[in-house]
This record gives sequence, C-alpha cells and structure tokens, in this order.
Amino acid sequence: MPRAVTIFATVGAVLIGLGVVLFVGSNWADMTPFQRIATLFLGYGVVVAGAFVTEQRKLMRTSESLWLLTDILFGANIMLLAQIFHYSLTFWQGPFLWMVGALAMGLARQQKVHGYLAVPLGILALGWLDSGRGWGFGGQMEFLGSHDNLLPVLPLLGLSLASLSLLIRKERHCAFLHDALLNFGVLLVVVPFIISTADESIPEEMFAMGGTLKQWCITAASLVLVLLACVKGMGRMEVRSYVLVLLLLSAVLLIQRQDTALIGYVFEQNAFLYFLYILVLFVLSLWGVWIGILVQNGRLVNAGIVAASIIIIIQYFSWSFALLDRSIAFILGGILLIAMTVGIERKRRKILSSFTAS
Repeated sequence: MPRAVTIFATVGAVLIGLGVVLFVGSNWADMTPFQRIATLFLGYGVVVAGAFVTEQRKLMRTSESLWLLTDILFGANIMLLAQIFHYSLTFWQGPFLWMVGALAMGLARQQKVHGYLAVPLGILALGWLDSGRGWGFGGQMEFLGSHDNLLPVLPLLGLSLASLSLLIRKERHCAFLHDALLNFGVLLVVVPFIISTADESIPEEMFAMGGTLKQWCITAASLVLVLLACVKGMGRMEVRSYVLVLLLLSAVLLIQRQDTALIGYVFEQNAFLYFLYILVLFVLSLWGVWIGILVQNGRLVNAGIVAASIIIIIQYFSWSFALLDRSIAFILGGILLIAMTVGIERKRRKILSSFTAS
C-alpha cells in the first residue's frame, strides 16, 4: 500500500503540473506581462506551501510528491518567463537552469526522484549547447541524430555518467543522484550498441563524428572520469576490466575514415567481422549480468539480460526472414519470445533472490 500511495501521489503531482501549465497556456494571450509573472510565482508559492503543510502533518509521501511538483513548475516557469522576454525555448540555458533547480531540491530533500529529473535535463542541456560549427543551438531532439552532436559519443557519455556515479556513491549528500547517474549511464551505453546490431550499415553512420569541440570534450571527460573511477570508485578488478573494455570498444568505434566510422566501413565489406562484433556485444551483455551478480546490483543484471535477449531477437529476425517463409518466421519467433520470457524471468528471479538471501 505505501508503494501505491507513492505512485498515485506522484502521478497526481505530474497531472496537476500539466494541468497548471495548460491552464496558463490557454489564457496566456489574454494576460498582461505583470499578470503572467504574478500567476507563475503565485502558483509556485501555493505548491510550496502545500508541500510544507503536508510535511508538517507527517504526510511524507504526499509532501514529497508536492516537492516534485515544485520541480516541474520551476521548469515550466523558466520556459514561460523566457517566452515573456522573447528568449528561444531551445536555448540550453532553460534545461540547464531547470537542472540546477532539481539538483538544489535533491540536495535539500535527498529524494532520488529529483536526481532522475536532473540527469536527463543535464543531457538535454548538453545536447542543445552550441556544437561550435556555427549552426547555432540544436533543434528539439536533433542532438540525438546529428553527427555533429551527441549521437556518436552516446556510449562515452554513458560511461561518463556511470563513472561519475561510482565516484560520488560514498558522498552522503549526493546519495539522491547515484542511482539516476548509473541507470541513465547504462541506458546510454546499451541502447546505441544494441541498435548497431540491427544491420551492418548502421555502425558506419551512427558512429561518424563531426569532430566538434563538444564531442572532443565529452571524449576527454569520459576518459578522465573512467580512469578516476577505476582508481577510486571501483573496488573489484572485474568491474574495472569490464568498464575499460567498454571504453576501448567505444573508442575503436569512433576511429574515422572519410567522415564515416572506419569500423562500420569494415563491417560492410566483411560480414564475418560484423558477426564477430555482434558476438562481442552479446558476450559483453552476459558479462554485464555477471558483474551485476558480483556487485549485487539488480538493475545491472536486468540490463544485461535485456540486452542479450534483444540481440538474440534482432539476429533471429534478421536471419529468419532471409532463410524461412515469413509466416513460419513469425510463428517460430513468437515461440522463441515466449520461451525466452519464461526462461529469463525464472533465471532473473533466482539471481535477484540470491541477493536478498546473502
């Protein structure tokens, strides 16, 4: 029941935030600048007062949901105030200031939800930051698909976040940020690698670098943070070896040939090497499961299992459509998915139960 209360209260806070933003937006054109600013500050003040009162009455779950709502309204107010003073909403300062507010609230409240809001805002601010090539600030989600932006260095950025998580995990005042950094870091490492297994032409385009200042800064920061984490943040040699292998693989993928990734060009010319690349990623996924077991981190175990399973599914459909009739391929694929689901869930529960037993 406490978990349900938290979920309902959080969802309610998010819905209230969206409703307030929509209400203000629908009446925005009819307001004077003073009325707009007064409405924004009044709404924020009411929510802060509500959070304070519920906390005083020991309704802690409701109070934390309202503090989360203050985070949401803080970000909305930044964007709406920017509109009043005619600033572009794609300026990186917007999500950056919102991130600063979420971090401040996280430091004050020590609740992980503020960390889970701050980390993606930081990634968004970094993506919108000018790449140095003169094309200005990025479009809404262009930074995830541009060779001049974050796309080719996403695995390195993920390693940076995960390494930073390991470096701050013993800092009591940063406890709210540890899980968010680690989970988003794992996500940024795993997703690009999995996508690159779908077709041999993908790595060549995905890891083509524009050579911007931002990309080189991320590369350098990743190297520094990973090495620092290996020295100070990782107690086990197995974990250090795993992270260094991921760093090496990410660096090799970024070797360039005529504005495209060299390794991708090699894969297109030699299917066997691409098969070995997929095999390496599959082994790394299973290695990640083993690392999760060693450090007793259920999220790493889940990420490794999911990554290995998706790689198997992608390869099945890639090969089955070429070798089998499509109807048979779908039927066998469905059977494979069901069998894998049952087997994976049993193994996952067994692994996670061993954590609690120990």
